[in-house]
Amino acid sequence: MDGRQALAAALDDAATGSHRAHTQGTAVSWTVDGRFVRSFRAGGAASAAIAEHVAFTRFTGSEGPVVSLCVFGADTLVIHYYTGESFSVALPFGVERACALQQGLLVQRRAAEPAFAGSLPTLFSLLGPRSEFKMLGLGRAPDMDRMGRQRQLLLSPTPARTDGAIPVFNDPNIVLLGTAASRRSSSQAQFVLCWDTAARRHHVYQCTVVDQPPDTECTADSDASLSQLSNISQLSASRPRMARQASLSVQRRSSAVPSIGAASRRKSGFASAVKNDRRSSMLGRISLNDSPAPNYAADIFREQRQMRAEVVLQLCWSERRSREEPCADACVCVVQSAAGADVVCVLTGGVLVALDAAFEEAMRCPAVSMAPVRATRPGLDDLLLVSPTGDLLLTLGGIAKPLSLPHRLTGNVARIVYTENDQAAIELVGHPDPVLVSTHVRISRIARALVDSLSFVLSRSAFLLLWRSAVSSILHAANADDEMDRLSSLLLHGSDQREPAASLPARVKAELRDRAPAVLFAFRLVYEDSALYKFEPAKRVAAVGQLLLRFALQTGQTRAHHALLRSGLVSATNMGLIETPAATRQRSADREPAIVPSLAKWALSVLDADSQPQPFPTLEHMGNLFEITDAEPVSGGRDSTKLLNVIANVLYQLALGRDAALVLRQLANDKAPMQLLCQLSVDMQWLVCSVIEDMQQRCISSWPASVLRLLGRYDMLANTNEQSDCIAVVPSSCRAAAKPVDSGDGEDDALAGPKGIVELCDQVIEPHAGQSYAWNQSQRSREFSALAFSRDLRLDEAERLLHMSAPTHTTASLDSAEAADGADGLKSQYLGLLARRVLALPLSQSLLRYSAQQLNPQDALPIQHPAVAAHFGGSKAASAWTVDAADMSWPLFHSGVAAALSVERDQLRRAHPSWVLLNWPVEPADTAQDNPDAMKEFNTALAAHAGFLLGVGLLTRDPVLSNSNDDRRQQQQRNSSGPLCNMPPWQAFKYLSKRHGLTSIALLLGCACAHRGTMSSSVSKILSLHIPTLLPPGSSELMLLSYGTQAAAMLGLGLLFMRSQNRRMVEVMLHELESIKWDARDTSARLDGADPAESTSECYSLASGFALGLTVLGYGQSTRTLADLRLLDTLSEFISGQRAGPPGPHVNSQTGSSHDATLEMLGGLSISARSESVSDIGAIAAIGLVFLGTNYAPAAQRLALPKSPAQLREADPFLMLWKSLMQSLIMLDAVQSTPAWVESTIPRACASSERGTQPPDLFRIRLHIIAASCMAIALKHAGTEDPRAHSTVLSYFDEIEQVASKPSLGYESSLTRSAAQSCLDVMCVATALVMAGSGDIPTMARLRALHGVSTSRSYGNHMASHMALGILFLGGGARFTLSHSLESIALLLIAFFPRFPQQYSDNREHLQAWRHLWALCVVPRCLVVRDVSTGRMCRDAEVSLVEHAPDGGERVTRVVSPVPFPDMANVRTVCVSAPGFMPLRLDVMSGSYTRRLVCKRRVLYMQPLDDTPKRGLATLTEYMQWLATTKAGVDSMCEQLVQSDDPAPSTPVDCASVIRAVEQLRICARAARALTTARKSLDSHAGGCWAESTFLAWLDIRQRVLLLGRRDECRRMLVRYWTGSQLPDIASSDSAVFYAVISLLYSVLDLPAPTDAMTIAKQVPVTQLVDYVLE
Repeated sequence: MDGRQALAAALDDAATGSHRAHTQGTAVSWTVDGRFVRSFRAGGAASAAIAEHVAFTRFTGSEGPVVSLCVFGADTLVIHYYTGESFSVALPFGVERACALQQGLLVQRRAAEPAFAGSLPTLFSLLGPRSEFKMLGLGRAPDMDRMGRQRQLLLSPTPARTDGAIPVFNDPNIVLLGTAASRRSSSQAQFVLCWDTAARRHHVYQCTVVDQPPDTECTADSDASLSQLSNISQLSASRPRMARQASLSVQRRSSAVPSIGAASRRKSGFASAVKNDRRSSMLGRISLNDSPAPNYAADIFREQRQMRAEVVLQLCWSERRSREEPCADACVCVVQSAAGADVVCVLTGGVLVALDAAFEEAMRCPAVSMAPVRATRPGLDDLLLVSPTGDLLLTLGGIAKPLSLPHRLTGNVARIVYTENDQAAIELVGHPDPVLVSTHVRISRIARALVDSLSFVLSRSAFLLLWRSAVSSILHAANADDEMDRLSSLLLHGSDQREPAASLPARVKAELRDRAPAVLFAFRLVYEDSALYKFEPAKRVAAVGQLLLRFALQTGQTRAHHALLRSGLVSATNMGLIETPAATRQRSADREPAIVPSLAKWALSVLDADSQPQPFPTLEHMGNLFEITDAEPVSGGRDSTKLLNVIANVLYQLALGRDAALVLRQLANDKAPMQLLCQLSVDMQWLVCSVIEDMQQRCISSWPASVLRLLGRYDMLANTNEQSDCIAVVPSSCRAAAKPVDSGDGEDDALAGPKGIVELCDQVIEPHAGQSYAWNQSQRSREFSALAFSRDLRLDEAERLLHMSAPTHTTASLDSAEAADGADGLKSQYLGLLARRVLALPLSQSLLRYSAQQLNPQDALPIQHPAVAAHFGGSKAASAWTVDAADMSWPLFHSGVAAALSVERDQLRRAHPSWVLLNWPVEPADTAQDNPDAMKEFNTALAAHAGFLLGVGLLTRDPVLSNSNDDRRQQQQRNSSGPLCNMPPWQAFKYLSKRHGLTSIALLLGCACAHRGTMSSSVSKILSLHIPTLLPPGSSELMLLSYGTQAAAMLGLGLLFMRSQNRRMVEVMLHELESIKWDARDTSARLDGADPAESTSECYSLASGFALGLTVLGYGQSTRTLADLRLLDTLSEFISGQRAGPPGPHVNSQTGSSHDATLEMLGGLSISARSESVSDIGAIAAIGLVFLGTNYAPAAQRLALPKSPAQLREADPFLMLWKSLMQSLIMLDAVQSTPAWVESTIPRACASSERGTQPPDLFRIRLHIIAASCMAIALKHAGTEDPRAHSTVLSYFDEIEQVASKPSLGYESSLTRSAAQSCLDVMCVATALVMAGSGDIPTMARLRALHGVSTSRSYGNHMASHMALGILFLGGGARFTLSHSLESIALLLIAFFPRFPQQYSDNREHLQAWRHLWALCVVPRCLVVRDVSTGRMCRDAEVSLVEHAPDGGERVTRVVSPVPFPDMANVRTVCVSAPGFMPLRLDVMSGSYTRRLVCKRRVLYMQPLDDTPKRGLATLTEYMQWLATTKAGVDSMCEQLVQSDDPAPSTPVDCASVIRAVEQLRICARAARALTTARKSLDSHAGGCWAESTFLAWLDIRQRVLLLGRRDECRRMLVRYWTGSQLPDIASSDSAVFYAVISLLYSVLDLPAPTDAMTIAKQVPVTQLVDYVLE
């Protein structure tokens, strides 16, 4: 190929634009609307003729049809999606030609060997990258018998069928030439042009896609039918279809388009999952080009004929004569007729044939090239063609006589290269480079409306002729005024004598004459509609009026002509040039009175309270009014009077007193209602706006969203739509941001101003001046903090205490001579103690900064690491502490979690999975393996990135707020969003292939949290790979995982199957609880040696118990499907240490052998020696969670504590705590927030509170049981700020803290102090849980006292107190709290497991990664009212909660926002009022969608009063100016008429615009009265002002015109008009003044018609007639 670019493929897509593919050598470039998208390079055999192997089409993607570029190679098809994905498809044969369908491809294979010439088909279809190449079906059209006489179809070589089944299109003589599809949005028509080598003729087939599952396999029981074809029945098979897999080898290249910021951080190569199974492919079993067995090939295609064809062809046209070879210019396209119907155009051998809907030839003309083009109608195609003489012609609708386009290229056009919307690229003779030519025919709105309105009057054939003549005349108009002159001349005289001349056929003239009243009716509607446009030039509107007058006069409609004159249409001075034919005048008296619709008269009648409203006549009514049956309206013809229909509908519904939703529904359903209203005149704009304003404050939330959007009630839209992006309906001119309080985007509105309702407050404030511990807090978080803690510095103190990178200052001086020798040792000792506190701070940081910072998706998220440093007294330099990297892994992991959890929740959920890869740490080069510093830095970053992965998963899903299983299922069925939810498999494989323990733990837990409760099969497969029991035998190398990874995977299964009662998972978890207790596993040789989780079987046992409890959470004995497992008995036997019956099935972790794969009855377990290495906490946890909140006493009794002192002394104190806690959670309703209940849980042997009166071991048991009871109270009342619960827990907190602070003077006292310290950790968490997010000062004071560095406080002690302080200021304080639903109680129990680690890497019993599961329970704390347009908090909003009273009445509770979220159990209505805002009323009945939404988001939106929906429309000032202009116009007109002594002044008065303004003013006045009557009073100042001003203006004009009517000259004019005597000749010049006076009087005063006036004259003398009528 040469160096020039060649157009290889093109596609015009309505959604994405015009796609073009250009080739240059072996390179393919893709552009959209001229913008470069991407480029590709093809290699191998495809490069020889690449331009013939490139095609655009659409394939179905995850979000519907996606534009795709297909590049064919020698044996591979590469499909590039517009979204960035790409697929490689193995070709089973060589491709000769490929053409695009609307969705999919039509492919012609290369010629086969001679042995196959008569056996194998040539055409196949491909509907998706994962679909198969399938043969086509052949359907018989109704006229198939007629076409069968022209040629004999060659079908399959197999024996003919007699069962009525449709044969397979197996004609080997068919050659594919091209395809064409209709570009009309509502049409699915597509056609195929082929060449028959046997019959030597061109054929056109109609192509129908029957079944479109491109990415799924076809099944034998599919019930899809061929309903799209009238005479095609379902393809049948002679024998059952064999099961097959996909025949193609599909390779997915990439998942999505990488972001710009991620491009530099991501490697170019991605892992690909290749599915290569060509052995099962029917087309891949043999090579169609070189197999020597024709019978074998026939058997293959016979099998494929038993499949359902996806594409069916029907023959619809065939050439009349045979020819030697196919035409080089043969092509097919689809255009639309004037009525919008599809017309198929076929070009063969220099002859163009147009086929109508019945596939009959509608036109035949010579042509050498053709293409569809958008020339005269939006959304519809005309036909552009090149004549044999080289002229560029335009055929309207493909069936009219071609028109010459006004171009200077006449005679030089060779062919049409391509068309793009209203432009065409043509090739000139002798010039290879194409030239762009505009084919757009500019038709003004009025001219188009006049022509389209005639489609309701004339017959279809007559209108097509009229349309062609009108366009041919308008085509050469100089401007819009010239268009009107040409069109008027054509309609009035039947011809346009301007160059080039155009004339109407005699048939059209006859129909215009015979249907003159209907024509006049249509023109009058167009005139009324044109008068409503604000920016329509008055000259064009006057031209339509003159057309009305002339047409009425010329067609003999005298009465209609006088009615038009009376309505304000004044004749022009050249009206006398039109002579009324005598014949027309003679038969005008015999005509029926013409119907001349008038919007003003109709509006005044329907708005009259005493009248019976009738709808305004429209173009659709013309068929009934004038008995027209053969008219066929054009597509979009109703839009010819769009504004008129809108105003008439609003006034009619208003007159009927309908609901506002019905009044504005038609307008609201428009695609752009506000743009439509902006086109109205000022008075009509204000009329509609007044209706909107009247209904704006009376609307209800149940109205359609389109009506609420039109009314500007964006607050109701936001309050009733769960999708965050729904608030984006607020126009950009009036929205800054408004998002739920739990997921705001946090920006400083004062700095940036309004930006967008979806992206609320993207900027952050500057750090606190002079504070090294400050952090970037978002606007939303700062707003709550400033409101709640503005009077003290508690939040600043919490930030200082929990800051983890600032050095600590100590007053200890090490400069003395005595300490000089041991200074280094003392510093090291102090820094070691300080490290216990600092390294526990990241967990509290994740709580304090939860969802409070902005996300920049273009940059990696910065992760702050804890730094242990101290300034000793007298030293200016900070002393740093160094520790082994392995010991720092978990603190760094927690830092990564804290960084991820600090991002705003909604922002993180919208992040792309590629952003996660952007945060992957930079791997050291291969040469850096010997550099310990580089490897240490990488391992540090890798541990932090692992925590980042877990944090991303924790923020993906919303917490479950309801205990109702139905509500929970509805939330689970919604599509999850977030990076881990949308992570492709190759990305997960990349993480897991690193064999890094922390990364594996984080990914497994993160994916499980992101898909919590969904039972996702893909996530369950990933988790199962890390559980040896679920792996097949022989997978010993995978079973060498640490217990930490296995524990994370097991708990992940529990989260994934939460409350699903999945039997298989329950059996697996029971088996693991048994096997881990009785079989010791050796994981010393694990493969993930980098895992610092020194976990033991105790941790895995606890994970199995938690997972089992989560799977059957809260169901207890109601689990019907699990009743045979006897969960309570089985778990109780685990605790007691005995198992009855045969040994349970288990899998040996080393050999992988399975004793029983079916896991029989696990209720009866055999007796075996108990291993003392694993405790019972896992089984106890399972019982507690399975029966959580069920109040099932037998289950609680199984966990009863020993009663005798001897048994208590032998028991493990922590086991007593754990049993007591689980027992309380089972009997959750019995838990009371009183000290008496806490004392009732303590055994009698430990009841005494005096330490000296009972043995120390029993006293320690008492402390543990008190801690368990307080923890149960805290879990039940988490986030409620219940004062009784808080007081009770605080009292016991002080008691235990007093014991823990006493010095130890012996062994027993040291044990007691250590036990008290462990219980104090539990009490810290319990105290904070009740007051979560409140920043309670008494609680903070107690936690602050525990912050110091001490040799008695371990890493776990600091972790507990720091997490408690973080809970107290969750999310910066006052913004978030913790939920206390059953799911939340279970997750909080796992997160705050009452045994904290002793060392940094301690995971022996509880995996430290589980400490972050509290993030799944975070909910908004307060009920907040926000401004929907700015997102700012409405602090003075009063919320009224109307609830059912016990006596059956209503009880109203009034609170001021923001307020802690109230109990919504009995609330049925929420009313909100605030100064400057519209009142809001929401119905929140039990079970309603709005109720669930309010409880979830805890935010209400309000609409400002001054934020009306009239943006861009007329303001009150403009309306007042219009009133003044109308009054001035009437005054000027009256003065000119009064001062004129000459009955025929030299300058005629042009009163048409004044008359229209007066009529519209009268409509506004009547509508204002109707609105005032409906509302009884005008509440708003603006409403009263405009109504009063309208009344006064109307009265002033009426009085002025009344005075004019009482003048003698006007009296005589009225008498002459009523009597019909001495009327001025219509051709005379004085008729203008005469009819100006008459029309002004009739437009203002309710004057009778001439016939009614003559009836009155019989009763009143003529001299008093005028005064009588005027009075």
